[in-house]
Amino acid sequence: MFFDFGVVVMGMNTQLARLCYASKTVKDEDEIRQDLIDILSEAVDFNGRHQVYGVLYYGNGKFFQCLEGNAEIVNPLFYEKITKDPRHSNVMLLDLTEIDYVKFGKWNMKYATYDKAMLRFFTDRGMAEFDPYSLQEQRLEDFVDYLLKI
Repeated sequence: MFFDFGVVVMGMNTQLARLCYASKTVKDEDEIRQDLIDILSEAVDFNGRHQVYGVLYYGNGKFFQCLEGNAEIVNPLFYEKITKDPRHSNVMLLDLTEIDYVKFGKWNMKYATYDKAMLRFFTDRGMAEFDPYSLQEQRLEDFVDYLLKI
């Protein structure tokens, strides 16, 4: 499914979208390091060439990723590539929204690392650990804003 978002940004007619998803790794915790390196390298390369921006967070065997950019790039990237990537399972779309500007414009792919403050973010919201599948509506907005700050 593709969305037609007409938004004027920097004098150009573009269709901007923000897409957030959660997934699980198919690897054991001690084997995930190389997958993370590969995913980040591929994302930085692809995103840099296609003006896609975003953030990736990994913890407790789960991924959270937020992508921002032209809907004609972001949508197929998710539906045709990410959902079919064998490094992911249980891929769940959390949000697909029209945006007026990209929040993560400084990063083709920011990687947010686990820290105690991140754990506190989740415990303050009644979650014992990082669980991107529970990030709905306001929690999702709060998490995206938090990832911008760290």
